[in-house]
Amino acid sequence: MGRHSTVMRREGWRRLPAEYRGAYLVDVARAYLQVGDLRGAARALVDADSVAPAEVRCRPLARTVIADVARARPAPAGVARLATLVGLTR
Repeated sequence: MGRHSTVMRREGWRRLPAEYRGAYLVDVARAYLQVGDLRGAARALVDADSVAPAEVRCRPLARTVIADVARARPAPAGVARLATLVGLTR
């Protein structure tokens, strides 16, 4: 995960299209989830949604990661909001 923070600090990061950055952050969220870091996964999802909302709200993998993180009790606030936005909860 240390490499992730290095990638985001590089100058070229902001030059990437928003969709690429959003997809990358969804993948980072999934990686955090796989190692059991729900807080890191939630942070990456919220960051991805701020960069590329359509990438998070429409991409099937993103919806799966949102659902997995939202199952945590209590669900992180930002992820609970995303789960509601994508129709996973009411």
